Amino acid sequence: MRFAPLRPVTIHSVRYGERWFPYFFRHTDGSLLLYMQYGHDGNFSPAMRIRSVDEGRTWSEPVDNVPRQCWSCSFRDGELFEIDTYGVDDPKQPGTFEYYGAWSFPGRTDEALRKDLVRVHAPSMGRQALSSMLHGYPSFHWWPLWNRLHGRDDMRADEILVSGPVFTSGVVLEDGRALAVGYGPSRGGAGKACVVLLESRDRGHTWEELSVIAHDEKSTAEGANETTLVQLKDGRLYAVMRTGEFLYHTWSADEGKTWTRTEPLLLADASGAKRKVGSVWPVCQRLPHGGLAMVYGRPGKDLIVDPIGTGVCWSTHFDLTAWEKESQEFLGVPPDQQIRRPAQGCIRYWDSSDYLGIVTAGPDSLLVVYDVQSYQEHWNANPVSGVRLVRVRLEG
Repeated sequence: MRFAPLRPVTIHSVRYGERWFPYFFRHTDGSLLLYMQYGHDGNFSPAMRIRSVDEGRTWSEPVDNVPRQCWSCSFRDGELFEIDTYGVDDPKQPGTFEYYGAWSFPGRTDEALRKDLVRVHAPSMGRQALSSMLHGYPSFHWWPLWNRLHGRDDMRADEILVSGPVFTSGVVLEDGRALAVGYGPSRGGAGKACVVLLESRDRGHTWEELSVIAHDEKSTAEGANETTLVQLKDGRLYAVMRTGEFLYHTWSADEGKTWTRTEPLLLADASGAKRKVGSVWPVCQRLPHGGLAMVYGRPGKDLIVDPIGTGVCWSTHFDLTAWEKESQEFLGVPPDQQIRRPAQGCIRYWDSSDYLGIVTAGPDSLLVVYDVQSYQEHWNANPVSGVRLVRVRLEG
């Protein structure tokens, strides 16, 4: 299989300001939803969503239905569920957390947006004090939630425990149940993260921990955290996760009740030799013919394909950073002003978070997005912070 990319284009940018960590999503109505943080890289950085109905050529004005969206779920009838990043520990029910949530039908002007609280029961998740996270942004959006859970309005930051899984990916099964993966500190662990599978039978209003996918692995630097979930063409669930160095993966043949032992994901090169890859924010999509495509970052930006679609045949790689640099060179950007990663010692605040998003676009094409910082698009352009999009056609 070969990659045939078009030149990247800037779909959103600001001259003064920042845009970070794009989350890219195709809704069941066919529209594209792009979420991004519009502050610096820190806890409680605000987030917004823009929408495209023409495959990314034009975009709507931004909205923010929850203070800091971290995951969205698309139901078959066109309803969209969005959940906030931060869960708050319920002091009356151990292992239970509350989040802000929103339900809407994007594009339907006659359908009212509904906002409500989401209850998540995840007894494997640990907790951390709010005071350890307050370093740069106002947190007033969440204070009413914290005060209500504790039954008082004079709470201090050192009294509030912010926890619960951070949702990162999910699928909706044929019977309508929603499954999602989330990560957080492992309860009673050694300080590393674990990943759990959660199930909702009421369209996201309540979630119950179904299983622990991976936990506090002694052989990894961080434990398991940022995870992508996809349902394979044979019905099995497949999860790929960040561990602090390389990507690991695992499978479930019983809809997530049990999982195989996690193992490093291996990518085969042209000679057939296999190597480990990584390291952050894997996002996997199932292709219309059943194969798999996945992006991940740091150092750089990478796209890989498993044409068989089992998770064990990753064999095609495309270097998106090299393609971006080649595109800048084509437009006359001097070498010292081109995108720098994976240059040794490069700082992401000057370059990119290397967090990518991916969606399918027809039977043989992909759309990939990533943020850029201090980015110069052509020789005479002002540097911006923004989001770039590249369309990649798969051939062969």
